[in-house]
Amino acid sequence: MNWWNNIRLKSKDPQVRCKAIESLADSAGAQATGALVASLGDADAQVRRAAAKALGSVDDEHAVNPLMTALRDTDEGVREAAVNALGRLGDARAINPLLWALKDHANGVRAAAATALQHLGWKPASQEETAFFAIANGNTRAAVMAGQSAVAPLVAELKHDTSFQRRAAAEALERVDDPRRVGPLLVAARDSDATVRVSAIYALARETANEVAAMLVNALSDADPHVRLAAAEVLAKREDAAYVPCFLDLLRDANFEVRLTAVRFLSKTQESQVAEALAPLLQDPDNDVRYTTAVALGVVGSPVAIAPLVMALVDEERTVRQAAETSLNQLDPNWTGSEAAQQAAAELESSLNDQRAWVRSAVMQVLARLRPAAA
Repeated sequence: MNWWNNIRLKSKDPQVRCKAIESLADSAGAQATGALVASLGDADAQVRRAAAKALGSVDDEHAVNPLMTALRDTDEGVREAAVNALGRLGDARAINPLLWALKDHANGVRAAAATALQHLGWKPASQEETAFFAIANGNTRAAVMAGQSAVAPLVAELKHDTSFQRRAAAEALERVDDPRRVGPLLVAARDSDATVRVSAIYALARETANEVAAMLVNALSDADPHVRLAAAEVLAKREDAAYVPCFLDLLRDANFEVRLTAVRFLSKTQESQVAEALAPLLQDPDNDVRYTTAVALGVVGSPVAIAPLVMALVDEERTVRQAAETSLNQLDPNWTGSEAAQQAAAELESSLNDQRAWVRSAVMQVLARLRPAAA
């Protein structure tokens, strides 16, 4: 190592020290290696990264142990540089430390460790190592192939500082049948990131424990509509009448998909209170909600739905009008002569003054069917 590099390594400017280290990368000998190893302890992370990178270029076995120690550096850039350097040096002593690096919280370090291990000819010795290797490579779903051995690695990912990684872990755990996943997924269902909460909810869809049910009910009040929808969809598949009050509340949800899910669930409950609660949704701003409600009221089978369905015969959407008429025929084949239909006719007459021509036309067609019946 020449005198000039020696001076630059003592500079107060980190950039100057980095330049000196870059020069040493092309040098050979114990003195150059020693200077680079010493720079791994530099106060500046940028200098430590440069030193780790340079040590990967020197053909000196004395660089291996210091680089393995650098895998515990507080700076993830230094750890990643050390991993890459160990991969280039190709020393088998680095395999076990690199296996620990597969579990590093930094994605870059983990990916570099996977590449370095491949370069060293390493093969997984267990299903758990296979899972950690897949996760490090960014293929979280592939970790599931390790079966129950994937639970621990995936649960560890639920604590990752990146929401994308936490979400991917929750999605992967959906495909693993192991009770060890339930507790961590319940925690993930309260994650600060809504997408993680959604994935955790779907992952727990098959679990019937009381604490899971309680979590799902609480999620119906989540501030994020996607979380509420996920919880509603999971609960709806259980077809448990105990959840009727919850779904009645969801009929007022701000998200149309949540309302739609609630209507579909409630359509399986033949109670007059359900029909009364569904009827206002025939005026919902969303076409799909109105259509599904019209169909549902025919299934519920309560005569209290006749008047609202008659009003729906003048809906702007043809599919809604058709669904309303089908449901009316289900409720009462002679619905046109019912008292409820005649009361609706009186209300429809006020719409004959509507400025929209299609509304007046639709009303006249319905009244033409109802007035002869009244006579």
